[in-house]
Amino acid sequence: MRIPISWLREYVDVPAESQAIAERLAMLGFPVAEIVRRPAIENVVVGRISSLERHPNADRLNLCRVDAGADAPLTIVTAATNVAAGQVVPVATIGARLPHLQIERRTMRGIASEGMLCSPDELALPPEWFEADGIMQLDAESTPGEDVVALLGLADDVLDVEITGNRVDAMSVIGLARELAASYRVPLRLPSFENPGRGEPEPLARVALESSDCSHFVLQRFDGLRATLGAARTRVRLALCGVRPINNVVDVSNYVMLETAQPLHVYDATHVAEQRLIVRDARPGERLLTLDGIERRLTPAALVVADEQGALGLAGVMGGAASEVGAQTTAILLEAATFAGARVRRTAQLFGLRTEASTRHEKSLAPALAEIAASRAAQMLLGMGARAYAPVAAGEQATPRAAVSRRRDDVTRLLGITLDDARIAGDLTALGCSVVASDGHLEIGAPAWRNDLAIAADFVEEVARMEGYDAIVAAMPTVASHEISSREYELEAGAARTMCALGYHETITYSLLGARSDNAVELRNPLSEDHRYLRTEIAPALLAQLARLAHPYRLFEIGHVFADEGGLVAETPVLAFAVAVERSGEPPWRDVEFLRCKGDIETLVRVLTGRRPRVERAERRGLHPGKCAALLVDDVPVAAFGRVDPREERAYAAPFALYAGSIRLDRLPEPLVPRYRPPSRYPSTYRDLALSVGAEVSAESVEATTTQAIGDICTAVRVFDEYRGPQVERGRKSLAVRATMRRFDGTITDEEADAAVARAVEALHKRLGATVRV
Repeated sequence: MRIPISWLREYVDVPAESQAIAERLAMLGFPVAEIVRRPAIENVVVGRISSLERHPNADRLNLCRVDAGADAPLTIVTAATNVAAGQVVPVATIGARLPHLQIERRTMRGIASEGMLCSPDELALPPEWFEADGIMQLDAESTPGEDVVALLGLADDVLDVEITGNRVDAMSVIGLARELAASYRVPLRLPSFENPGRGEPEPLARVALESSDCSHFVLQRFDGLRATLGAARTRVRLALCGVRPINNVVDVSNYVMLETAQPLHVYDATHVAEQRLIVRDARPGERLLTLDGIERRLTPAALVVADEQGALGLAGVMGGAASEVGAQTTAILLEAATFAGARVRRTAQLFGLRTEASTRHEKSLAPALAEIAASRAAQMLLGMGARAYAPVAAGEQATPRAAVSRRRDDVTRLLGITLDDARIAGDLTALGCSVVASDGHLEIGAPAWRNDLAIAADFVEEVARMEGYDAIVAAMPTVASHEISSREYELEAGAARTMCALGYHETITYSLLGARSDNAVELRNPLSEDHRYLRTEIAPALLAQLARLAHPYRLFEIGHVFADEGGLVAETPVLAFAVAVERSGEPPWRDVEFLRCKGDIETLVRVLTGRRPRVERAERRGLHPGKCAALLVDDVPVAAFGRVDPREERAYAAPFALYAGSIRLDRLPEPLVPRYRPPSRYPSTYRDLALSVGAEVSAESVEATTTQAIGDICTAVRVFDEYRGPQVERGRKSLAVRATMRRFDGTITDEEADAAVARAVEALHKRLGATVRV
């Protein structure tokens, strides 16, 4: 959530430095993802256009006389088409500094211009959300000469704050201001929450709740309105928070939502049949044209707000175009409701809609927030000249929850720090809790706007947040001696050490994903749509990380993957790795990086098991069909690796060639115990062979056949070169093989070595169709 610091300062005194505020919010459990720095703007003041006439020497230019608070009016030449006498606009005077230019005195067609009228874009505001055709309009009551930057809060930074799912109350300016006021021990300045509505002989608006998924609904009618351009300060604040200004009436509903966390919705009262709203399930085949201009076919899975004639909006998600507030609106119905979070989330998912309102509603708002927000909106609408009728409430009333009893020593027992009752009460009271001491206990009542405080430990955690987690002394707990297997720990630790030694960097990625794959396990209560399914693979997350880097890199992760196996969740430990390297000009049949990956994974398996794995061709989803291999230990497949399929590479938009693989740690056998073998005292000898074999014959099969044929005197066989070209028949390749031989009881002779090689050549010919190249 984006919040301008200038808005926070209205309610609480905070430090001047944005970084200090961000650090304090992070300590309170609300990390700041980004501090959006506003560009420097100087010498922009409020100006009132006193007269407007055509430029005498240019048809497309206007000559303005502007009262900017100086001794004499300014003469400003402008090409804007949306200016008129009497308007109040921002004026950049001579010497003003804007984000992309500095204002200097200019002569335009023979007349000196003493400044510039500013558009929203020139004030670093999104032009598509403001006066797209020219100069920004300020409020008529603004004083000429007043600093526009201070008036609109354009200089203060904007905080992008991450709010956890259980603290929907903090998805608001007042919610975070309350946290900061409690932490800094400074007063909290709140606006009035008294509803100014007055009763009538008979209610002018009514509500019917036909679904249990709406527990509380506040409806209030307002007359005497006219939907026009909203106040400049309100529009700017909405834009800085990432919300598009619409008109003065709709802007109030969005402003109050950002201020209190409670979404509101306004209906044009003349388009609501009998002034009666109904919350119900949608009817089969019912249609609704939503505010985004899309006609949607509804099902009973959707929760709607309707009148007697049909649906008027998707409850908690988006309103309908039929009752939209527009230029002809003179009376409105204001909705502040409490919907079941799960139902709103399902409705939003059903239609692929994600709005500011649904983001808050799906986290289950406290009913008290509806009353607070309705009252705050009524105060603002009253200030715009509206007549407010008494609000009508339906459903459960917002009643205080029962107090929770906490022992006096709970803080010391759970946090390890000692605080007196007055200090604890001060921490909790600052957050809006009620605290009463009684018989060795503290009776604590949660504030009406918070649903997350239910048990004694919750309130102890609030004390920890207020005191600061750094006040808790780090101490190693006493753990009784007990026998447990360390095999899993030693295996993973050894694997991590080996991968680091091979040049890989360890990372940790999310175990929860938003996209579903085959056999994926779905969570019953996901915190968000981006974290609904447990991962079935780790490599895609590693590849996504590599695709964002601007240089080659090697990553690995040790974690668990999950699969749905007949209703049961299978959890498997794996090591996954991914590599990004510069693309080479090698021929298609040669791939040096593939061989390096093969060497890395073979090394890892040998270190962990003491065995040499067997490598064979394989096919795996997402990997290149011709550059993929599997590793087997004792004929059990334990790993697979290869180059990423070119189609997948294009999907990642990576500038490098990508390779990936994974090892099933649960399939690795117990490591062999190393045994010492004394080296031979006698010298070794070797023979090199140039073999012509079929293109499908693997180097490993050549090595294995040669080793078996030579017998006990063979100490090593290695294929050290491969050639394909005009000197080799089509469909075949040339492999260079070196066989090393040694005896342990005497010096090996040339005759013995030659005889052993002859046996190997014969075996290679019979089994693999190999011939010796001359």
